[in-house]
Amino acid sequence: MIEINLLPEGMRKQKRPFFKLDLEMVGKVKFLVGGIALGFLILLVIVPSIGSSIRKKQIIQILLEEQNIDPQRFQAEEINKEVTILKAKMNMLDEITKRRFLWAQKLNEISDVVLTGIWFTRIYSDSKRRLIIQGSVISKKEEAMASVGKFMKNIKEHESFFKDFKNIKLETVQRKSINERDVVDFKIALYFKNYDGS
Repeated sequence: MIEINLLPEGMRKQKRPFFKLDLEMVGKVKFLVGGIALGFLILLVIVPSIGSSIRKKQIIQILLEEQNIDPQRFQAEEINKEVTILKAKMNMLDEITKRRFLWAQKLNEISDVVLTGIWFTRIYSDSKRRLIIQGSVISKKEEAMASVGKFMKNIKEHESFFKDFKNIKLETVQRKSINERDVVDFKIALYFKNYDGS
């Protein structure tokens, strides 16, 4: 069907194109999109590198702090070792002072059972809950070892002395000869009983 519009041109309805391409506007949009894309790419590159440099600085700072802490940690470990040793000594002293005997009495009893030719070089209590007797014996011929054995037997058979100990052992023996005399250095360990008597 043919349509005829009889209205003058000024009054006629103008048909506008559905989509009018404005080149200037397209250029602006392209520029804007390109700028956004470029900014996004820059952000993708810069943000990780900034994060990486921050992490590196943090790691370097942590390593420096660790190096500063190392001497202090070493000192703390040394102090802990000393404290452990002191605690062990204090425990040993507590055990010694809690015993129900007098050291003077024990030393007097040892002098009662000692044999002629034996002399003591050292008597002490160690951290393993032992009374250590170190000494030497001189005798002619091969009697030195027999003297040490008899001395240990005398200690074990002396009831009032040995009642606070559970065992006696000959720890070390060293034989030597001086002017055709047999000299034996010995170390005897007496093991203290526990407080409950075991």
